[in-house]
Amino acid sequence: MGGLIPLTVRDLKRWYRNPVSAVVGVIQPIFWIVLFGSAFDIAKFGGAASSAFFEGAPDYITYLMGGILTIIGLFTGMFSGVNIIWDRRLGILQRFLIAPINRASIVFSRILSSVVRIVIQIIILFAVALVIPDGLKIDHGLTAMDIIIIISAVLMISFIFSSLFSIIAVRTTKMESIFGIVNLINLPLMFASYAMFPPDLMANWLSNVAKYNPVSWSAQSIRLVLIHGNLSSGEAHTVLLYMLGLLALSIFMLIMTYVISNKEIRE
Repeated sequence: MGGLIPLTVRDLKRWYRNPVSAVVGVIQPIFWIVLFGSAFDIAKFGGAASSAFFEGAPDYITYLMGGILTIIGLFTGMFSGVNIIWDRRLGILQRFLIAPINRASIVFSRILSSVVRIVIQIIILFAVALVIPDGLKIDHGLTAMDIIIIISAVLMISFIFSSLFSIIAVRTTKMESIFGIVNLINLPLMFASYAMFPPDLMANWLSNVAKYNPVSWSAQSIRLVLIHGNLSSGEAHTVLLYMLGLLALSIFMLIMTYVISNKEIRE
């Protein structure tokens, strides 16, 4: 798609040249890990017995890590559509439309730039989680396949929700509307999933809903890799199903984004 790389570079420059936006985007997930992750001590709930509820995680930060990484992908992807509306209001979108570029490149550049930002956040968050007291514990180490699963799960969540909200942004002219939709959807997606708490500690109806939430698929895939390392055949099968589900949904949403962007982007 013509113009994709230059537009992606432009969006990244706008991000890192705004120090407040860049710093907040990095610091916020660190607060989640340091404060929220340290607020719960699994050992105080019954030692090994309570640890079983958290799938054998040695501490809550290790359990929470999969959820936090997924939430980074979710939130960063959600706000990728905001810049489309902003460019429309500033008149920048009109200049793009008269240039010899594919209209879908305008949208996909936002998605691609959000992916780059997410990778940077993942690296920083991992470093912080490993060095804080009683932080992330990976006694078995990480293989190349483990790292691929972790990064792929987060990026696919980003693709899914950045595509969804880019589609909404393409058809929306008011900034207030997109923020309202984001605030309406993000918390239910986060709490109606396995990102923060194990299914055994959730209400039955909520646990059943969370089974079909892609946020759960990503969080559980990362969690199994971080906690267990060498997966059993059953665990490997579960991770494979989750990853295939995320891949199928990512491809579907990216195709929808391409079709709707070329059809609906107007001055």
